[in-house]
Amino acid sequence: MFVSGNELRLELRYILERMRKRVSVAKTLSGSSWWPRDVEVPPGERFLVVAPHPDDDAIGCGGTILKLVDAGKVVRIVYLSLQSSSDYSKEERLEEIARSLETMGVKDHSFLSEGFPSKKEIADLIGKELSTFRPDTVFVPSPLENHDQHIETFEAYVGLRRELRGEEDTALFEVWTPLIPNMIVDITRFMGRKLDAVNAHKTQTKDLDYAMAVEGLNKYRSAISTRRGYCEAFMFLDKADLLRTFPP
Repeated sequence: MFVSGNELRLELRYILERMRKRVSVAKTLSGSSWWPRDVEVPPGERFLVVAPHPDDDAIGCGGTILKLVDAGKVVRIVYLSLQSSSDYSKEERLEEIARSLETMGVKDHSFLSEGFPSKKEIADLIGKELSTFRPDTVFVPSPLENHDQHIETFEAYVGLRRELRGEEDTALFEVWTPLIPNMIVDITRFMGRKLDAVNAHKTQTKDLDYAMAVEGLNKYRSAISTRRGYCEAFMFLDKADLLRTFPP
């Protein structure tokens, strides 16, 4: 099912109204539930993925990335940092990232720094990407993430969007913590390749089985949407809804 950006924005307003009803009129919860919109792929032709760390992209939206590439869309991934450890070398990590990108079919990517950047550095990078790459939609971790650097990435991004005139849409994705979605993408046909992309990061999955976690989450997202298979969930917002939903 193909859904336009306008339809998703209306769906978000529908959800927010029901959330407000739950909070403000707690005794009358009837009619406050909702179903996320089921879309074939997010609207647009050019997509920028902002990943705080290499592997966040594969975990949070790898299936959708695969689906976008398969549909002939343009996808660029920007990694804000490169994890470092005494347990593995930089070269080993770069090889894993290359394998993951190859699995997802993404050729356009870049790194900002080895250590994690400041909010200003993140905002400067994203601002440059918005002006040069000119995406229709930007994928960014949600502010509900249980990870400081993921939250810092979102805060830098939304702070930048308050200053810019651009009208790019935003798709918030989940890695560590589930979000409240208004958009669901069926990735059943691509789930095997998504897991391959996640498992390519062997140094990162050694102690924490990200593949098992994301397989369970994506299966849950599918089941709760009355499907059989796997889905990724997002909160899709245009600029006005982004700034209205997450004020200063």
